[in-house]
Amino acid sequence: MDFFEHQEQARRKTGVLIFYFILAVLGIIAATYALATGILLFVDDRGGTGPEAFWRPQVLVWTGLGTAGIVFLASAFKTAQLSGGGAVVARELGGRELDLNTTDFHERRLLNVVEEMAIASGVPVPTVFVMDSEESINAFAAGKTTSDAVIGVTRGCMTLLTRDELQGVIAHEFSHILNGDMRLNIRLMGLLFGILFLALMGELILRFGVRGGFNSGRKEGAGIALVMLIAGLGLLAIGYLGNFFGNLIKASVSRQREFLADASAVQFTRNPDGLAGALMKIGGLKSGSKVDAPMAKDASHLFFGSAFSSSIFATHPPLNIRIGRLLPHWKGEFSGSDLPVITERTDRDTSQLSGEPPHHAVSQLSDSGKSISLSDAEAAESMRSVHPEQVALGQEIHGNLPREWVDACHSHDGARAMVFALLLAQDENLRNAELDILKKNCPEEIYNAVCDLFCEVGQLHSSIKFSLIDLSIPTLRHLSLDEYRNFRTLTDQLIASDSQVDLFEFALLKVVQRHLDAYFEKAPPPRIRYRNFGVLEEETGILLSTLAALSHPGNKEAIRSAFERGASSIASSNGPDVSFQPAEKCGLDSIERSLEKFNLAMPTMKRELLIAASRSVLADERVSSNEAELIRAIADAIGCPIPPFVKAAPLMPAER
Repeated sequence: MDFFEHQEQARRKTGVLIFYFILAVLGIIAATYALATGILLFVDDRGGTGPEAFWRPQVLVWTGLGTAGIVFLASAFKTAQLSGGGAVVARELGGRELDLNTTDFHERRLLNVVEEMAIASGVPVPTVFVMDSEESINAFAAGKTTSDAVIGVTRGCMTLLTRDELQGVIAHEFSHILNGDMRLNIRLMGLLFGILFLALMGELILRFGVRGGFNSGRKEGAGIALVMLIAGLGLLAIGYLGNFFGNLIKASVSRQREFLADASAVQFTRNPDGLAGALMKIGGLKSGSKVDAPMAKDASHLFFGSAFSSSIFATHPPLNIRIGRLLPHWKGEFSGSDLPVITERTDRDTSQLSGEPPHHAVSQLSDSGKSISLSDAEAAESMRSVHPEQVALGQEIHGNLPREWVDACHSHDGARAMVFALLLAQDENLRNAELDILKKNCPEEIYNAVCDLFCEVGQLHSSIKFSLIDLSIPTLRHLSLDEYRNFRTLTDQLIASDSQVDLFEFALLKVVQRHLDAYFEKAPPPRIRYRNFGVLEEETGILLSTLAALSHPGNKEAIRSAFERGASSIASSNGPDVSFQPAEKCGLDSIERSLEKFNLAMPTMKRELLIAASRSVLADERVSSNEAELIRAIADAIGCPIPPFVKAAPLMPAER
């Protein structure tokens, strides 16, 4: 599995989707023209049965423009409605957002599984919704990007699955997030609404026609009512034609990506029994994966299982085929129809409910300056997909975080204090200047929390810092717009207070701001502007030169050697010969501009940049956790989050 390649495939699928959409609109225009011509023949006293009676160019032009206009306006309306991100979809499906501080066992377990998978994947924790009225087993992921992603589950999914089965379902949904399927699915919802809107118009016209026919005693009124009935029935039929096209498009886009998500989930967890067990329970449950919410039909392609009865154009492959791919020796037996509510309670879930401290305090773990041997191939493979080792790492980090840190990440004031504490400089003089800024502009309780938290998190292992940021972002999404603007101003001031800011802290800040700006400003995903390294040659040089200098401080020969190693990777992929950039050209402003431009590059270009960055850092065949997490921060800042580097991420005890 390669996230970058699948993201590129999803981007190309958008072009296929638009092509199918245009074909569907042309078919609907032809049907609408036929309806309009039939109505004109019915009401035209002159009659006529020759070819000229059926070929009316002026009618074709007006019906074509009118139909296309209605479809595109309806699609634009729905797309704008969905611009709020995944939370809009979740609420339309009847979802209730989970309280991050819930004490309900099943809700806490679900949140823990989602948070563990987010840490393992290197993305901010998605907002979690539960569809309380749905007793079936189903789930979905929705959103434009990882910045506004949500994961929703039915109550049956939350309460009837074991932890391994629930983890398999959540891993499946994370695959949709990481492979770029969410944005494709949101676009699909917007476009298909325009096609189906004609059926709504037909129903409305039919209702008025029936009412007008009953209320009118005049011959003329009855005639108008009859025409409205014909028009309404015709548009209703055309709406069914649109529904046919919509299901065809959904099936063509969705079915293969469901197989891919199943395979990815098994690769993440190395536990096919978990995912297969969830599918077998769907097959044995009376309600299966059916979703009763009115919106479910429009969003059927988002779900883990078929939300309504399958057909020839089903959005999901049959259960027996999905299970057979996961368990080749499966005998075709589904679970019983009366499934008990799961009551198993693992240590990692119950300790957070009881407030018990974890067995191994992660607060004792820090960057000790050690580096780990890591090959180029291992680094590249670690970026391309989530592996079981990374899932285990996510569980280890999440399970060992002190309860007070998790509580801080889950509260408005605490999340802000946590981010401020993680961004404070290690140098005492610089840190004092930053604390003065916070003292003047923050409430006293936040300032005091920053001071307390820095003593605990300031020297933390870099992967844990990254995880705390990912845990804090969903809480920060709930700030008011004024609170967020104040928060953002303060983070900018911390960076601007001194040009000697650490690059990791700077990149970490860009990660926070990128995700929250996208959420609060409801900005659309960036459009691809750069398709080859030739137009980003200088920006590539700035980023690789900076990484080489940070990895080999003070050693000019080693810096040039490390840079050339990374630059040769770009050249070998048919890119340009990237030039080394001197220190004066690699200031924070230049780095920020370079990151912003790469955010507009193709996914495969981002992959090549990150591989080149890792080759540069690994010139000495070793990588520290700070270097590994810096590459992850850069990846997230260019809109391409990657999982932790497995070998660089083990939590090393602090040296004393």
